[in-house]
Amino acid sequence: MSVDIKKLIDSSGIDAQTYVTTPKYVGSVAFTATVARSAGLLVGYDPVPDNPYHGEVWGSNRPNRFSSSQQKALLNACQWFVEIPDVEI
Repeated sequence: MSVDIKKLIDSSGIDAQTYVTTPKYVGSVAFTATVARSAGLLVGYDPVPDNPYHGEVWGSNRPNRFSSSQQKALLNACQWFVEIPDVEI
């Protein structure tokens, strides 16, 4: 799962809510790395050419798949970061 690392964005003096919002991405949720790690997921910094703040969340046994319990843990912990009106998490 691709993520943007808020701490890095903030330390660059950029408004994180503006940075993660583009015409392609109109909303976003946030959760902590601690929650992901507690669910048995790996979290790391993984910059890409057009995004120096990019990170990844990987499954430890199946890198591109999360178990249903891992999905539920993230869902239960996430909160709107940039809310989409009239949409519930």
